[in-house]
Amino acid sequence: MNIFITGASSGIGSSTVRALCYAGHNVFGVARRKEALQALADECALYDGGFQFITGDVRDLDTIKKAVKQAIDSFSSIDVLIPNAGIGYFNPLDEGTMEEWESMVDVNVTGVLRTIHTALPHLLKSKGHIINIGSVAARQVFPNSGVYCSTKHAILAMSEALRIEFSGKLAVTTINPGAVNTPFIDRTRNEELRKEYRPNFEKGMTSEFVAESILQVIQASGRGIISEITLRPDHRQ
Repeated sequence: MNIFITGASSGIGSSTVRALCYAGHNVFGVARRKEALQALADECALYDGGFQFITGDVRDLDTIKKAVKQAIDSFSSIDVLIPNAGIGYFNPLDEGTMEEWESMVDVNVTGVLRTIHTALPHLLKSKGHIINIGSVAARQVFPNSGVYCSTKHAILAMSEALRIEFSGKLAVTTINPGAVNTPFIDRTRNEELRKEYRPNFEKGMTSEFVAESILQVIQASGRGIISEITLRPDHRQ
């Protein structure tokens, strides 16, 4: 399949690119870090699938348009869209800055909408699949993360809207991970909360585990549609 993913250079994104390429899929990625993307492309060249990329930010609509066009030019279709790019800041609501709030909304919500809106005509043509990356925060609100939770609730609502409006035309899945051991927490500027929450993330799932679930969802095509998956760390060990 031909797969388009944002936030491809690290964390869940880069692990998903590896898993997809290893399984023989063609992947086109967007992210801001060129060196990381190139290293990923070099690695994926050893696998059955291929990885191409463009450097850019999901907050820039022109970048998304250029990336989608380049993916179509390279692969002729987009069969699966994974608007994965996301950020989070932990802070009490009365201490969070407007910059943090706006950044989360612009990347986690508007960035996803930019990506879906641009790729949607191609996905309808291929009767494709949209895999949104939600969070357990899409179903539950946590303290010190109210705006982040709001953005993930929005993604869940968008998934439901797509599923309802394009039934029989698109497959739609939402992946809701709990804590994943990635640099996600490092963005938080509240030093006290960053130190408090980091051990929880370090004990979280690997990004490879989430990527395996995304691959499973894609490979279910034709047999059934997995509408939603919630993934949580296994603390039994």
